[in-house]
Amino acid sequence: MDRMAMTLAGRVSEELHFDTVTSGASDDFNKVTRMATAMVTKWGMSPKLRYIYYEDDGQNQLHKPFSEETARDIDTEVQRIVDEAYKQCKDLLTEKKKEVGIVAEELLTKEVLTRDDMIRLLGKRPFEDKGEFAKYFGGRGDREGPGSGIPPEPEKGGNPLVPPGSQNPAPTIFKDLTPRACSGESKDAPR
Repeated sequence: MDRMAMTLAGRVSEELHFDTVTSGASDDFNKVTRMATAMVTKWGMSPKLRYIYYEDDGQNQLHKPFSEETARDIDTEVQRIVDEAYKQCKDLLTEKKKEVGIVAEELLTKEVLTRDDMIRLLGKRPFEDKGEFAKYFGGRGDREGPGSGIPPEPEKGGNPLVPPGSQNPAPTIFKDLTPRACSGESKDAPR
């Protein structure tokens, strides 16, 4: 439920802070719907449908060895779960509206925030940090990693996606994503 609430946060935040919403959350809706559907049809997390597993065809389409009534029950339960996640998210974002504003203002100036930035802005978490992020993902949960936080410049003629001496591609942060920059056209070239 927490993961679904988190996934809905972009759209809910738009609803709370703007007069209109964008279409940017469609992938989030897809993820939330799939999670809720799996909870109902595969993981036995619906008090109404309980312990029955409904097979899908590999393309997330349920086979239909069940009645129309069961199909309606599945739809109702999926909608109930998504509605609960939406309410959880909206309640949290409404309660933490001040903190959301602080983070939004900082994002307008810095574009990327690290875990250390979040601690500076909001304080430490109100619960013990058990190092779960590092356990599952490695690192501290920010883009800098140890040291100055600035990735080394690639060698002349080297691949900017692969740091020297590394075989694994490193993440790249694109600063200028204007159509000219993305097309490979020079910023200084006349239009």
